[in-house]
Amino acid sequence: MRDLKQTRNIFIMLLLVLWIIVPGQGGAWAQTTTKKVSMNLKNAPINSFFQIIQHQTGYNFIMTTEEQRNAPHVTVNVQNEPVNTVLEKVLDNLGYDYRINNGVVSIRSRMNQDNTRRMTGTITDEDGEPLPGAQVQIHGTKIFTVANKDGNFAINIPNQGCEIEYSFVSMHKHHDFIKAGNADLFKNIVMKSATDINEVVVTGYQDFNKSRVAGSVAQISAKDLDITGFNSLEQALQGRLAGLSITNRSGMVGVSQRTRVRGTSTLMGSQEPIWVVDGVIQETPLPFSTSELDAQGGITSDNFEYIRNFVGNSISWLNPMDIDRITILKDASATAIYGVRAANGVIVINTKRGKVGSLSVSYSGGLNVGQRVSYNSLEMMNSKERVAVSKEIFDRGLSANWTNNNIGYAGALNDYLFGKISATEFEAEVAKLETNNTDWFKLLYRNPVSTNHTVSFSGGSEKARYYASLNYSKNNGTAIGNDMTNYGSHIGLNMDFSSKFHVSADLSANYSETNGFGEFNPYTYASSTNRAIPGYNDDGSLFYYQNRSTTGNYGGYLFNAINERNQTGNTNKTVDINSSVNAYYDISNDIKWNTLLSMSASSMRGQTWASERTAYIANIRGYDYDTALPTSWLYKSSKLPQGGELNEENTNKINWNLRNSIQYDHVFNKVHALTAMIGMEVSSTKYDGYQDTRYGYLPDRGKSFVTVPSLLTSQYNSFANTLVNQNVPQITDTKTNQMGIYLTLNYAYDNRYVANFSVRGDASNRFGQYHNEKFNPVWAGGLRWNMSHEKWFNKQKIFSDASFRSSWGYQRNMSSNYSPSLIVKMASSTGATSSLIDQRTGDYLLQISNLPYDDLRWEKTFSQNYGFDMGIFNNKIRFSFDYYIKLGTDLITMIDVPREYGIESMPVNDGNMRNSGYEFTVGFSPIRTKNFTWNINLNTSKNFNKVTNVGIQTDTWMNAISGNYHKKGYASTSFWAFKFNGVDQKTGYPIIDLSVPAGADTSDPTSYMVYVGKITPDFTGGLSTSFRYKQLSLSTSLYLQLGGKKFLTKAYGSTYLPSEFENLSNELVNRWTPENTSSQLPGLPDKNVTTIPLPDGKTHITVYDMYNYSTARVVNASSLSCNSLTLSYSFNPIWLHHVLSLKNLSLSSTVTNLFIIHSGNFHGRDPEVAMGSQPRTKSVSFNLNIAF
Repeated sequence: MRDLKQTRNIFIMLLLVLWIIVPGQGGAWAQTTTKKVSMNLKNAPINSFFQIIQHQTGYNFIMTTEEQRNAPHVTVNVQNEPVNTVLEKVLDNLGYDYRINNGVVSIRSRMNQDNTRRMTGTITDEDGEPLPGAQVQIHGTKIFTVANKDGNFAINIPNQGCEIEYSFVSMHKHHDFIKAGNADLFKNIVMKSATDINEVVVTGYQDFNKSRVAGSVAQISAKDLDITGFNSLEQALQGRLAGLSITNRSGMVGVSQRTRVRGTSTLMGSQEPIWVVDGVIQETPLPFSTSELDAQGGITSDNFEYIRNFVGNSISWLNPMDIDRITILKDASATAIYGVRAANGVIVINTKRGKVGSLSVSYSGGLNVGQRVSYNSLEMMNSKERVAVSKEIFDRGLSANWTNNNIGYAGALNDYLFGKISATEFEAEVAKLETNNTDWFKLLYRNPVSTNHTVSFSGGSEKARYYASLNYSKNNGTAIGNDMTNYGSHIGLNMDFSSKFHVSADLSANYSETNGFGEFNPYTYASSTNRAIPGYNDDGSLFYYQNRSTTGNYGGYLFNAINERNQTGNTNKTVDINSSVNAYYDISNDIKWNTLLSMSASSMRGQTWASERTAYIANIRGYDYDTALPTSWLYKSSKLPQGGELNEENTNKINWNLRNSIQYDHVFNKVHALTAMIGMEVSSTKYDGYQDTRYGYLPDRGKSFVTVPSLLTSQYNSFANTLVNQNVPQITDTKTNQMGIYLTLNYAYDNRYVANFSVRGDASNRFGQYHNEKFNPVWAGGLRWNMSHEKWFNKQKIFSDASFRSSWGYQRNMSSNYSPSLIVKMASSTGATSSLIDQRTGDYLLQISNLPYDDLRWEKTFSQNYGFDMGIFNNKIRFSFDYYIKLGTDLITMIDVPREYGIESMPVNDGNMRNSGYEFTVGFSPIRTKNFTWNINLNTSKNFNKVTNVGIQTDTWMNAISGNYHKKGYASTSFWAFKFNGVDQKTGYPIIDLSVPAGADTSDPTSYMVYVGKITPDFTGGLSTSFRYKQLSLSTSLYLQLGGKKFLTKAYGSTYLPSEFENLSNELVNRWTPENTSSQLPGLPDKNVTTIPLPDGKTHITVYDMYNYSTARVVNASSLSCNSLTLSYSFNPIWLHHVLSLKNLSLSSTVTNLFIIHSGNFHGRDPEVAMGSQPRTKSVSFNLNIAF
């Protein structure tokens, strides 16, 4: 709290400084007219005279190109004289007049004043950056000039009026009509990029004017996102684009978000869209693998799953500060060119490119202060409430199959009953327990302070331009031990070797290191542990107690959370190198050849470890650390008498891609525009992986190992140590080769009627072994009517733009985690070598991993999209609407096969799914004046999802509650709950209705469970708004989710009687008791709670298990969150230039996760992570941007 107050005070002082400085800028500028200069020049060029004055005063000089070339040389010797005096003395003698305007001295020869006048000005881009070298030409003549390094220009124009044309590479030409007159003019010209975000659609293969695109796309510029350097790109995109859904899975640093474009299009494959950076498809650091389900339908997690949680996604290497724009391709017409990988949508990222001009250096840095997770937003019992639970257990004489009588109230009571303490001491101990209120979040969490720094360089000529950046970031999570360090670099070159041959090249390198958690989860512990238990003894040493978790781990062994955190770890180190060369050659005015070659490599090394001092290892060892001598039978019979455990996973990825295409672009008779492209693409992605578990690890002794004994000895016999061969090293190599050919056609008649068509065929070593499946095409077509280009449209004054779009086509998906081939592997061994070898032949035994199925083929989705875009009141209000239908067929599902085949199931194309929905976007500026601007952007989307056919599944209640059970007629994220019918007033046990409709199949868990909704929201929306007053701006981003359901965290963490180390939800303060029999919250479970059979006849669970996942625990997950609120101030560029010699200086402060409004049943928790993951917390960042 003290850090937050200090940060707040610093921020207030910063605003006060701004308040003092800003009004003084005008005064400082006014004083520059009294500056004095000194020089001694003899017969020097006039440019030398100008440069000296510019250096001493900050003035900029502009003359026409012709006048500079013909100007006489200068001789002058002055010491500390006013600059106005020196200018008059020198320029008057040379025959020049001058005028000073906003620090710019425009000079004009008296010889050129007949029938002409002087026009001066400044040329900048939309960001206010000068455009040196921009050409200013009198249209229809050969009279021109170019802007200097500051974007300033001067030109003599005729008095009778003329048209001026401004041109610059990569910018739209700008035309200005000058009326007749004889007064000198000054112009501020702002040129728009030829790749304007609102006018050009970048697909990664081609760039099209938006009016020629029939597909559904959404775009946003990086400058419109709240990218602070402390949030990921996905977090910045949440709620900003219609049809794009971003869900946070955890508040931990390094855990990636879940991204979906227009819902889910596959059942078993990856549901993530593909990411494309500067035309190159990005591959994930680890190959996608389907979650394995255990016999009960639960997701199986091994020690390596902890590693994979912190690896990141395919763009984790990308510095968000290098991003220029993002484009989302959503329908078949937009994504067809990507072939079999685009059924889940495509997200195209373009990075910043170099600009013509002298070297420009920019720095962007920030400091972020985060909020610590606390009990304030959690509904957990305090110490007194929890002690009351223990008292009830004793008063009612409740018992369980296992109890812990060494700690808490039970421990004190046990000591009293056995005479170890007196009644007075017992009462004092209970009073102490009731007031302990150990703040586990304070012990395990912090107010994190993070930093990031990016330095970028840009410049070059019209022939060669460059952009380079270096970045460093240190993001600390709120959990102590969770952090991420990142070092990155990037360089991009654009080279024009001739008017026909152009090359761009990019090279990026990134190193990241993420520290997380393995066996110990601080949030799970802090949110579920009795606050009456202390973390430290009175003397400051760690307090240990015998622990037992709900899964039986750490049974009876000494445990301390702080020790467990410090003696376990999870580290991921990743190195990424990405390179690409993109070459264009103009064979003729209409035909262009393009080659893109990209190569990338990454190396990921992940480790989780636990030392011998942990309770986790004590559970393997069989006794607490340092409690058995080497001569004891306990030591000799231990599987792991010394050392701990190290799990290591290494994955190296190499990917290359080669693309060649020829594009024809021509306009016939000025109205028939045709663009055609044909190309070929080949790619290969290879993962070489290795994972191993080793025991005997000593992390605090030079990361060395001790030998694990192969033979154990007890008092009676000797036996083999099964731990030695329990985990066999595993190599996980995969390779995916792909080849595709594609064709795109785009036709526009008079820019009014547009037709698009794309077709692509792909072949891969992963699918399509049948000849008729190879190069099975993906195709799509679309139509667009630009109604606003009709001649009659401009006769009305309300609508300024209107267009209608429609598209149809196929999208396909390649689930590369499946194969049509027969795959066998060595039989597994758990210690007996003979299980690997046939005893009769001596040959190695093989185990079938995958049955052959030659007809395994691409998943297919037929997509339709209908939309319109409109603008009214001169485009002050713009809105668009899309309605889509996606019909997925041949989705991969699993079917059961006889066990005689060696496996129990295999993948086939037997699933169908339907998605439909609408998207609406509106943007407008209620106020737009010179000094004040208010912009609003709103987007909404709703997706309807339904599984229309599905294969055989694991029919368990755990699948049904998790959203992993796919049922015909229901959404793919549907889930079910047990029907809660109240509380038995006699016993306090929950009553669960397990009735089954007549004739229902009881093997289907939904026959005795109740459908309660979808995990995913029905409706999402985003609202972003910004206010600007002069140089001060305020912006915010809100995200809305409506619909969707979630289970609350378990009411009872176990079906046992709560142990002394277990905390409970404070909602259970009003639980059933013999004195409160009308409560609808179940009472405490005891040993009389037994498992009962479910209607399927094979599963037995308790009513408390069912209650935790019953209709009583389902709540609406609708929420409205403020993702960010940013206040920024940009200093006056003219003042910066003359006083500090800077191009740009801005200060900003951003608050993320400012607030969230949701169902009261969540008691302050974030609905996105309501079922037990660490929530996101509020943070404040302070950012500085400087350009030199």
